[in-house]
Amino acid sequence: MFSQFSGKAIASLNLAQEAAKRLEFNEVDSAHILLGLIEEENGVAARALRLAGVELRQARFAVEQLWGRGYVPVQDSDLVFSPECTKLFDEALLVASQTEPFLVDTQDILLVLIKNKDCRAATVLRHLGIPQDRLYQQLMQVRTLELATSTPPSEGGQVLPKYFSPRLLTEKGHLVYEEAFRTTSFFAHTLVGTEQILVGLLSCEGSAAATVLNSNGLTRMDVEAVAHRVIGRGSGTVSEKLVLSHLAETVFNYAWSEARRRHHSQVGTMHILMGLLQLDTGGALHIMDALKINLAGIQLDADQVFIEHPRNPEPPST
Repeated sequence: MFSQFSGKAIASLNLAQEAAKRLEFNEVDSAHILLGLIEEENGVAARALRLAGVELRQARFAVEQLWGRGYVPVQDSDLVFSPECTKLFDEALLVASQTEPFLVDTQDILLVLIKNKDCRAATVLRHLGIPQDRLYQQLMQVRTLELATSTPPSEGGQVLPKYFSPRLLTEKGHLVYEEAFRTTSFFAHTLVGTEQILVGLLSCEGSAAATVLNSNGLTRMDVEAVAHRVIGRGSGTVSEKLVLSHLAETVFNYAWSEARRRHHSQVGTMHILMGLLQLDTGGALHIMDALKINLAGIQLDADQVFIEHPRNPEPPST
């Protein structure tokens, strides 16, 4: 399901999960989704909510005042989205499918929250004295402004999307993305982290990224061994619950920025690798540090690949 969600939408859902944990609930409901949309800050939904007068501190207080705390010790693996949320996600997918590109953004999620007047998020908004018609107007205004802001075209004149979507991945990029999710499921975790992205890159045999990593001393076996020792196994997961961690989402956003900077219309394995290298923390960097890998060497080799193949989003391995 979440493969059709934008980076900002995924970030807001991750924050919603944190909101539920903070209040000691093991089920994420629409009120937590609303808090995540506000806290994400940069999406269309967050901007519309700010314009309507919704503040994060007041919204958090309202949620706790209305439903209290769960008083349940919560682990990441325990968190699930409520049936109400699942229904809202389906509605958001339906809304997003009516436009191009087909991608659920924060505005689509907020729109279905506004329309579902009986959901908990709508209750919070009423408690805060926010008229839903006013919020809807603010959302449409921000959305219109967003659409009116053009994105610089690629060298071929193609207008590129602003934000990362899995649909932008090359064939090998998709293999990396899918392998990251499979590895997360294998280790019984619910959040796809940067270490799983690293495993995905190494598993994509024949890609330039895997070649660069291998030539600098990294193998999938070594990475998985360190990951198992340092991170360990989770307590079980369901594939439908898997989402990107905030850092993993940042990697793909950086990768798309790298692709756009080079006037590429797709995100390939080398862009993902360069996005990973832009982080200064995360499981992947801890693993490479434990294995005493020279990150500067990887960066130099990655730059050289694009010097030799400047127009190819998925350069051949050499």
